[in-house]
Amino acid sequence: MKRIVIALAVAAVLTVGAVSAWNMMDDGSVATASGPEHVVPREKVEEHAEEDFGRPFSGDAPDSVSCPRGLRAKKDDTMRCTAVFKGESKPMLISVTGVQGDEVTIGYGVLEKGSKEDTQGTGNGAGKGE
Repeated sequence: MKRIVIALAVAAVLTVGAVSAWNMMDDGSVATASGPEHVVPREKVEEHAEEDFGRPFSGDAPDSVSCPRGLRAKKDDTMRCTAVFKGESKPMLISVTGVQGDEVTIGYGVLEKGSKEDTQGTGNGAGKGE
């Protein structure tokens, strides 16, 4: 009986740890800015968005992402891209959440079509094709 209680306690601790780690993972990544304009190239932004959006094995990663430009290594630089999920295109906002030297931390968010942000933009250059 004592072994069963210990086994259940260990299983509970491991489950809580796994769930906590899963919930702390964010939909973001770190990329390297380069060149005289200190920009993460468009191709790298798209690649990171495809690979790093969503959680591993959850099936919510986009099939493809298309962006109008590279991402400037400037906090809060934001642009609107198009992400395709199982054949459905959705607007994806990609933003710089932090900059440390050449390392740029990137955050992602998908807008639902018809949302206020989708029709009006964000005020941060998103959707202007800069």
